[in-house]
Amino acid sequence: MDVNIIVAAGKNGAIGRRGDLVWHISSDLKRFKTLTMGHPVIMGRKTWESLPKRPLPGRRNIVVSRNPEFEATGAEVVSSPEEALRLTGGEEVFIMGGAQLYEAFFPLATRVYLTEIDADCSDADAFIEFPLNPEIWQQTDTSDPYRTPDNLSYRYVTYKRK
Repeated sequence: MDVNIIVAAGKNGAIGRRGDLVWHISSDLKRFKTLTMGHPVIMGRKTWESLPKRPLPGRRNIVVSRNPEFEATGAEVVSSPEEALRLTGGEEVFIMGGAQLYEAFFPLATRVYLTEIDADCSDADAFIEFPLNPEIWQQTDTSDPYRTPDNLSYRYVTYKRK
């Protein structure tokens, strides 16, 4: 089973702020859609609640929540990461956040699709461990650097578990 982490992170590992993404980069969101389309996506409750339109179309949406009463119209709700993986039946899957779910799935992940933002976010409140441990992860692909209209530099980096 291919378990993919897909995440955009700053130099300090920042991924979220006040229940939302730190950065909204149009081309990164389009890349996210292209990579995840047709695959199950697994997310935590807070990530689900942060989506402007739910569920994500063209993908099986699976939400992990410890609250047995939580309902997510258009998604399947499970109580653990293991249960989420069982639901996929071995299909290639993408883990799309948040921080607690990334932490739970990193030991199982086979690939990381990282948008590496060349900036820090001082008021971020959600982080991933960054940089990735080179004893575990091998960088397999790196894009040229890109710039947003407001001059934010970023690049796409793919890692594969060694």
